[in-house]
Amino acid sequence: MSDELSELGFDAVEDWSVEDFYTFFHQVNILYNRLSVLEDIKLKQRQVQLKSALYGSLSRISPEERLKVKSIEIHSPGDFNLLGVDKIIGQVRELIKDLTYRNKLDRQEKEEALSHQKEMNSLKTMAGKQKVLANQIQLMKSLGYDQEQIEIGIKALADPLAQIEEISSRKNVTVKSPNKQSKA
Repeated sequence: MSDELSELGFDAVEDWSVEDFYTFFHQVNILYNRLSVLEDIKLKQRQVQLKSALYGSLSRISPEERLKVKSIEIHSPGDFNLLGVDKIIGQVRELIKDLTYRNKLDRQEKEEALSHQKEMNSLKTMAGKQKVLANQIQLMKSLGYDQEQIEIGIKALADPLAQIEEISSRKNVTVKSPNKQSKA
């Protein structure tokens, strides 16, 4: 797919349970794998059964293109760094940034309690998430998938996003600025 790797880093200021740690990174991995499968389908310009491709995504990703742990520091503040294919890491980063931005805005909304500002913040966040998902919908449409298959694809992306959003909200997770590396 690509010879360039990018880093996806997270900062967190809360203590983590084993369950939260596992769930958060498992869902990031699922999201990464499913976006990789969609990118691969796009490159090959060949339709496949989306449900089986997306839900069996790990087996479709070559070992050298799988998400890797670069570093983990488990203390407060925590520091987590993953490596993956640049094109996919960028998509994952944008989706999670939209979620964490929304979480930050939600916290501000509680403090501000301004209904107009709350509505505007919600619309901005929703627009960012919809933009990324709209790109994936457009990709699936351009590959000839029908509405039922597209809905399966969007659900496969939305499920891990919901869990990532919930944990990142509770654990004050923020996405760090990107770093790129060349494959060795």
